[in-house]
Amino acid sequence: MAIDETTRIRLGIIQKKYGDRLARSANGSNPPDRRQVFIDEFRRILADIFVPTFEAIGRELSSSGHAYRIEHDVGEKTPSIEFHLLLRGVPKANNLIRLFYNAEAAGDGEVIAEVNVYQTLTELTRFRVLARVTREVAEQMCVDAIEHVFACNAR
Repeated sequence: MAIDETTRIRLGIIQKKYGDRLARSANGSNPPDRRQVFIDEFRRILADIFVPTFEAIGRELSSSGHAYRIEHDVGEKTPSIEFHLLLRGVPKANNLIRLFYNAEAAGDGEVIAEVNVYQTLTELTRFRVLARVTREVAEQMCVDAIEHVFACNAR
């Protein structure tokens, strides 16, 4: 018995659509988990963009008598960074800028950036497309957050 031409076309489409995935599964070479790829890219961006940006801005603030501290993956099982601002004349204040991977986000995930002043969190932004995170974006976000920290502490 011969199959209908429409059936033959559909079978061809199905094989073309799923054949490569089946072959990879059979060879044991599954594609990497998309969330893990996102996390790995975030780790790279932390090292290549945010750490140098925070250090440069921290050095600039230090030249005015302030201090800073950068901590990686603080109390987290996922990538994160904290940029602590130790302002001259503001003892024991909790002023920090933090970025962390939000594991509960839909899709590949997202990175949340927030500023913490006197235990009050303010969300700065969320990144879902990490390719858009450049040094300029990181720098502007950081300067905006620092302005918020200074304004709240100068009351």
